[in-house]
Parts: sequence; structure tokens; C-alpha cells
Amino acid sequence: MNYKIGELAERFGTTVRTIRYYEEARLLEPLRSSGGTRLYTERHRARLQAILELADSGFSLEAIGQVVHARAQCRTGEEGRRVVSARLAAVGQTIAGRIADLTRLQNRLSEAEALLEQCRGCRNRPSSQGCPACPLKQQREDRVLLNLIWDQDD
Repeated sequence: MNYKIGELAERFGTTVRTIRYYEEARLLEPLRSSGGTRLYTERHRARLQAILELADSGFSLEAIGQVVHARAQCRTGEEGRRVVSARLAAVGQTIAGRIADLTRLQNRLSEAEALLEQCRGCRNRPSSQGCPACPLKQQREDRVLLNLIWDQDD
């Protein structure tokens, strides 16, 4: 089955401009009809899905391009295997690092949420002046996320 660019954009919830941008970056090369209309096969659709997943996860077009073009630059299948494997491993390491960072952040968010329970039933205004002895204020130095919710005035 062939897709037109608008159909592909709609299918993935992206824009025609985004798909054209990936084409300009040589990450995706559609077929062309005799009239010049871009046509995308199932393989193009699958490639676009992979590109979007990486891009949505914060990978640069350069990093994605290194994976996309790695195999084509090799002389043998063995060389291609080594080069592509190394590029995929680098992507995997980046993802593992981001997962670790997000896990730390998730733990900090849960900790901050638990600390906010100390304010349950508090009738004071939530500010330095309204609640000068607030237990959250005392823990700001140790709990970095509390600095987002406590006023900056003091």
C-alpha cells in the first residue's frame, strides 16, 4: 500500500512539514509518482515511525542520521554489523542514562508529594510571611523540588 504525505502525517499525528524536514535531512526518501507526488510504502511508514520515536525521545537529527546511514557507508556486512551495532549501543546508553535521570526525578517528585502531606489541614497562607515556620521551607535546601513550590521572596 502506498501513502501520500498527508495520509502519513495524519496516521502518525505529525505534520507534513515535519516529514518534509526528515526528507531534507535525508532520513526518509519517498518514491515519486510520474506527477511528482510523494508516495510512501510500508517500509517508509515503518522508517518514519522509528525516526519519530527517536526524535520524540529527544534524539537529534544528526544522531538519528548516524543510525540511518551507518550501514550504507560500509563495504561489507560484517563492517555494517559492527558500525550499526556500535551506533545502536550508543543510542541505548543514552536512553539508559535518560531513564536513570527520569527515575531520580520521579523519586524526587514522589518525595516532594509526600512532604506536602505536612501541609494537610494547614490554614496559613502558603508563603514565607503567611507561614514562617512551614516545615517545607525548612527542607528546601535538601529537597530541590520544594524550591519550585515555595515562594522566592525570602
